[in-house]
Amino acid sequence: MKSPSRYALTRRDLIAGSVALAATGASSAPALAKMPPAKAQAPGFFRRKLGEFEITALLDGDIALELKLFSGDAAEMEKLSQAHYQPAPPHAHVNAFAINTGDKLYLVDTGTGNLLGSSLGRVTENMVLAGIDPDQVDTILLTHLHPDHFGGLTVEGRPAFKNADIYLSEADAKFWLGTEMADKVSADFKPFFQMAAGAVKPYAHRLMPLPQNGQIGAGVSTLALPGHTVGHTGFRFSSGKEQMLLWGDIVHNLALQFPRPEWTFAGDTDQKQAAASRLKAFDIAAADRLLVAGAHLPYPGVGYVERAKERYHYHPDFWPSKI
Repeated sequence: MKSPSRYALTRRDLIAGSVALAATGASSAPALAKMPPAKAQAPGFFRRKLGEFEITALLDGDIALELKLFSGDAAEMEKLSQAHYQPAPPHAHVNAFAINTGDKLYLVDTGTGNLLGSSLGRVTENMVLAGIDPDQVDTILLTHLHPDHFGGLTVEGRPAFKNADIYLSEADAKFWLGTEMADKVSADFKPFFQMAAGAVKPYAHRLMPLPQNGQIGAGVSTLALPGHTVGHTGFRFSSGKEQMLLWGDIVHNLALQFPRPEWTFAGDTDQKQAAASRLKAFDIAAADRLLVAGAHLPYPGVGYVERAKERYHYHPDFWPSKI
């Protein structure tokens, strides 16, 4: 019989050692140093594979979206929000997504930049922390022209992605960048038009309309989802047998709009059309078992949609320890 290793500990050894330590008086051991609060979160990026593509979800920050901004019954909204343990007021994350196809590096939306306050504006920072050089971005796909989606295009008036082409729906370009609507809106809304024009201006020579056939590149196509804005667009990424629908602002509050997809958001340009597009996106995602990515789903904003009769459920994607 082999003798036990000199480093092996038995249960009897552990008990005897504990008794001996207690006999010496544990209070005589030096006190541990107090750890000050870190006051910072971990870097906001998350990766997963989609076939041969690599998806990186990028956190821009979070923004308060009060329940009164939604069209549902106030008591039912409060009940649903509390059932999901949402803070008061509820907050939504702002997410952007980088997709590396091997041939091209796409960025879908760019976050807020410095347009909407200190709790936001971290997309570019998190890209760098994720090892992505903004100068390597080939193509930026804008779901629509709201400041939490285009704000990161520029830094102090200069392009933040100096080598990127920008794709945008013609309907949104006409609405937000033309003078017709900008001249009609009230003074309160004019800054939104001015911000859009200022963000896109440095890219004027590289601004592209979305192709009419819907095909942007290999494995990358468009899905029209108007209503939130006139040209609001989703993007479908396909690699091998795996697909992802990146749907922009189809959902602003998952606690409300999955069980009640008919409830709309105050920022929707056309409320009825926005609700119809939400149902369209939900049905496609559920029927085709697509991975979905949302700009305002809880970070990292990636998951699946299940249909249950007239209601829908959201299931967050599994976060792998490695990819």
